[in-house]
Amino acid sequence: MSRATLPNRKPIKEYERDIKEQVNKKHKEEPFEFTKEDILAMIIAGYQVIMPIVIIGALVMALFTYFFLNFYLK
Repeated sequence: MSRATLPNRKPIKEYERDIKEQVNKKHKEEPFEFTKEDILAMIIAGYQVIMPIVIIGALVMALFTYFFLNFYLK
């Protein structure tokens, strides 16, 4: 516990500022750019997230329509 409370330790805000400076320095050296493969990977990931929701919705609507037509309208 004494290591965490030593008076000569840097406050969290100073660590945060140092890390932000390091990240900005690295970003200036090598700016991040999206490639075609990155964009394609994001499209595929979005498709994998959305498609199960769409399929479940379609199945629920199909079941609702089936029960409505066969039981409620007879």
